Amino acid sequence: MKVLKEMAVKKPCSFIFILTFLIFAVLQYKPAVLNYTTRFVDFAQYMLAHGVTLFPIADDLRPYPDYTVINTLLVYLVSLPFGRVSILSMGLPFCVAAALMLVFVYKLGALHEKKWGAYGVVFALFTWSFLDGVNSLALDIYPALFTVVCFYLAYTGEVYKQRFRLLLVLAGLALGFAFRGPIGLIGPASVVAAYYFLSKQWRMLVVFCLLAGLVLATGIAVLTWAAYVQGGDAFLQEVLIMQGLGRFGSDHSSRYYFYFSAGLLTYGVTALIALNVIVKKGKCFFERSPDPATNMLLYLSGWLLVVIVLFTIPSSKKARYILSITPAISLLAAYIFVDRSALFASTRDKLLRFCLNLPVVGLGVLLLAFIHGLYATTPLQPNYLGASMGLIALVAVRPWMVTRFSMHPHREFVTFSFGAVAFLILDMFFFNSVTYHLELANEPTPKFLPYWFW
Repeated sequence: MKVLKEMAVKKPCSFIFILTFLIFAVLQYKPAVLNYTTRFVDFAQYMLAHGVTLFPIADDLRPYPDYTVINTLLVYLVSLPFGRVSILSMGLPFCVAAALMLVFVYKLGALHEKKWGAYGVVFALFTWSFLDGVNSLALDIYPALFTVVCFYLAYTGEVYKQRFRLLLVLAGLALGFAFRGPIGLIGPASVVAAYYFLSKQWRMLVVFCLLAGLVLATGIAVLTWAAYVQGGDAFLQEVLIMQGLGRFGSDHSSRYYFYFSAGLLTYGVTALIALNVIVKKGKCFFERSPDPATNMLLYLSGWLLVVIVLFTIPSSKKARYILSITPAISLLAAYIFVDRSALFASTRDKLLRFCLNLPVVGLGVLLLAFIHGLYATTPLQPNYLGASMGLIALVAVRPWMVTRFSMHPHREFVTFSFGAVAFLILDMFFFNSVTYHLELANEPTPKFLPYWFW
């Protein structure tokens, strides 16, 4: 325990990466891959059987136009030493990307206060859509990582007067394109452009937009070349439609309000508190001489708004498409623990009480699910044993924790982390289990894989 404490204090980024990577790896546990991610299993297995290709290949050994090959290549490289695809080899790149994202969330908040970064990390772990995105192997995890990396590099480039970091931002945009296609570049680029606009760096805004456009054009040229080489003109047209114009015209309902309502609500308490911070601090954003923390809140608010507006334009909408708001809303919400004025005292107290009571609430939800199962045609199937054992253990620990940390300077952080642990237990043993069994009942081709590499 002492070693872990020293590591957390002296090497917080390494501690955050290792701890969160292990959390995400544990959350990956499931007997089978279901839903749209079954195609990722096919891609990796075909690459193991037929070798590396420029695009993933599907059942008919034809290239698949909707995705770039980089994620499949990473899964292939992880699976290759063991000769087979497993749950962990499928999830490893996503777990690494999500853990790295949280490292940069910490680094971004810690530029002002270390506790801002630390609370931001815990808020991200309190965000259901983010956890679900990692667990369901959503490729949007990669744009979320490159968005926070690019924003961090652009922001610190101005803070430390190191304009050469713009080159690293462009490299981050290129990686976003490599992992997710054009939308993997456009999302991070829009956030960085919004930062330059709000910070009134007009020259940097113009230069960045021109260079980002050049990177985008280069990426599209490489993508079209690879499509033509692997599949000819017909496949090239498919790629341009699936990764470009096809996202704007489809048979999906437009639902332009989606990300301003239900889509944002799936980000849970983190999104609600982030909006609370924006509303209460918004009047300070455009003061004549705002402090650096207020400026950061302004840039994070711009980040949130530009992503939601950007992804409102395409017809197809899913909550996971805006995963790149996670760093922004996590740091916005974490500000309630940074600002010690009375402005956020009520919000802070209510959240901490919720954290203390979450294990009991979770046990109540389990009881309701059990009663529902006695009468329902399709009962919910949470992991009753895992959830009840974990939550009962937290209920038992709570009195000791409250007494032990009642006067401790980090009492709030310990209490909030206690709530995050309860939420993670519910996510793994309740939400994930219920979702898995409901999807399994309707999945025609589940991919049953071993969990371990070997």
